[in-house]
Amino acid sequence: MQEFQVYPTYEHLSRAAADVVVSTLQGKPNAVICLPSGSTPVGMFRELILRHEQGLADFSQCTFVGLDEWIGMGPEDEGSGRQLLDRDFLHPIGFRPEQILFFDARAENLQAECERLNGAIEQLGGLDLIILGIGMNGHLGLNEPGTSFDTYAHVSELDPITIEVGQKYFQGPTPLTGGVTLGLRHMMEARRLVLMASGEAKAPVIARALKGEVTEAFPASLVQEHPDAWVLVDADAASAFL
Repeated sequence: MQEFQVYPTYEHLSRAAADVVVSTLQGKPNAVICLPSGSTPVGMFRELILRHEQGLADFSQCTFVGLDEWIGMGPEDEGSGRQLLDRDFLHPIGFRPEQILFFDARAENLQAECERLNGAIEQLGGLDLIILGIGMNGHLGLNEPGTSFDTYAHVSELDPITIEVGQKYFQGPTPLTGGVTLGLRHMMEARRLVLMASGEAKAPVIARALKGEVTEAFPASLVQEHPDAWVLVDADAASAFL
């Protein structure tokens, strides 16, 4: 791990994460970047959209790789990873379809779909940057506790905590039967990994990820071993670590 940075507020944290994305693109305009969906990155997306509109961020040459998706869901399903990303970032930025590499979680053969993403990422030369949130159970993407550190894209059996927390993205109770996700190996092989966390609820999770044993039982612990991992948190999320 390279960096552990604490910011006073979620807004400061979001700007710092946006800085990493922009500096990556300045260094390599055709960078391959994986960004998460969900609530944690929304502030970062707002900041990136603003910089794009101000002419301070150019996304025209990069490739965007989706992190994960609920099985059976697509872009038009409210609460799907793709729907959230389209709404919060991809559409406002004006990403072209050919710039986006994303799981088809409705594919008949999900294993083949995982192999397609593995092959495409390899062909692109790997991920230059991956930005991640962290689950209450320490998951990264949909790599649940017990997932091998050696996995690439795969079909994920969801932890009960993930099913419960995932309900916040839907209008009513929604059965979540599984997921497809980039693997922990993708994260370790990314040239730079950024882990974001905000809020008091994430404080014990961050403390365990950074101070606890490096173990597949708590996937986020692998950031301790990544050669260029940056952990960016707000003051609330840092409160159990400092």
